[in-house]
Amino acid sequence: MASHCPRCAFHFNRVPGHWLGSWFLNVLVTQGVVVLILVVVGAATWPDVPVMAMTIGAGAAAVFVPLAFFPFARTIWVAIELAMRPLELDEGVAPGFELERDIASLRAEATTAGRDRGDATGR
Repeated sequence: MASHCPRCAFHFNRVPGHWLGSWFLNVLVTQGVVVLILVVVGAATWPDVPVMAMTIGAGAAAVFVPLAFFPFARTIWVAIELAMRPLELDEGVAPGFELERDIASLRAEATTAGRDRGDATGR
């Protein structure tokens, strides 16, 4: 994963220990997949549960799911962390980048409101 966003220069690793949350997400999803495999295979084959096949399948999931989900866990964690702790002005992301669309929308609303009032300048 890149260290900074190529569009806005947002630094993904904001504080020391930042990626512990993505590690937690990865473990959570992996455990969920392993438990789902065990429950579904156990319920579908009851009373003759294939223990060896179920163990191999769950073991393979325990190895491969974290590797496959790793980049997604990091991306999801960045989004969660931004929702919990919004950007500060000193984090190097230009506020104009975030506000360009809002500023354009406000200007359009002001122009429309000025026309509705009969104001010739539209301000």
